[in-house]
Amino acid sequence: MHKIMVISDTHDDRDAIRGVMRYLKSVKVDRVIHLGDYYDDADVLEQAGYPLTRVPGTWDTVYYPDPGVSNRTFIEVAGWRIFLTHTPESHYNDRADDIKPESVLDGGKADIFLFGHTHITEIRRRNGTVCINPGHMSSDESRGCPLTFALLEIDPEELTVSILQLPGPHPRIRKSYRKDDLRPSGR
Repeated sequence: MHKIMVISDTHDDRDAIRGVMRYLKSVKVDRVIHLGDYYDDADVLEQAGYPLTRVPGTWDTVYYPDPGVSNRTFIEVAGWRIFLTHTPESHYNDRADDIKPESVLDGGKADIFLFGHTHITEIRRRNGTVCINPGHMSSDESRGCPLTFALLEIDPEELTVSILQLPGPHPRIRKSYRKDDLRPSGR
């Protein structure tokens, strides 16, 4: 079983990042994914020794236009193909060579589609792909939503997604998906 913490939209909220660090002391995760806004906020996680994968957000004005930094990427965990993006759709700040999120969803190119940007938690299925927005970690940019993150528990046959709220460890939302049930046969 692989455990992955997914955070997004930290917007330089040091208190929220400290809350994430406290949570990580109580739960062992195999990886942390940061979905942008702000890219540098994840440095503290990397410095603390957590395996980190991150993409920049549209407010990351140094990194988002930098061709040396991937704005969107794929990773694989336990046989699940996972797409990471800040925005759930193409954005006017995208570079010409950026992967188009719409093509990933419409083409069934990922089993799991992770995104942020809206600050609103979401777990849903679309075209055989589980789409997950962990919410946000910014008190100043809350948009009326609590500080939340996602915890993914992945094995080769099943994905369980929990949306948790800081400071507590209890899930606000929890859903499970069997990999065989997501795709029509032959795909």
